[in-house]
Amino acid sequence: MDISAREKNIWIEFTITALVSLYYFYSSYQLSGWTQVANYEMSILVRNVIILSVVISIILYALFARETPEQKDERDLAIESRGNASGYYSLTILCSILIGIIMLSEGILLFAESGTLIGEASSELTVINSSVAMHLILVALMISALFKQATQLFYYRRG
Repeated sequence: MDISAREKNIWIEFTITALVSLYYFYSSYQLSGWTQVANYEMSILVRNVIILSVVISIILYALFARETPEQKDERDLAIESRGNASGYYSLTILCSILIGIIMLSEGILLFAESGTLIGEASSELTVINSSVAMHLILVALMISALFKQATQLFYYRRG
């Protein structure tokens, strides 16, 4: 399988983004269910994520990206722009969905506070506070970055 230096770099970025994102989101959800941002454990987690991403970057780039990438030609620029467009479209869609979920959550919460919902239904409502919204925005950013890189890899493989 013949892979160019630019394609190797995209594969490395994709791997780093996926691994670090999975580690961060899994660990942060295990800490507090994304309800707290400003606590000691989250600061340790952020420090560990930064160290992990630097170490993984050093290892992967040292092992697989030894040659320098050549100048970008028209094909590389077209593939990069298609990847950027895919990432931006996915980010727009995910943020629109997030805004809709937040608005729906607020509407249900106001509906419950008015006394229309009674009993168990009002106690099972999901409230999206600022720290949960922050994590959902981070999820949207990571997914859009993965879409961008996956699109670029698709077009490089397609030729």
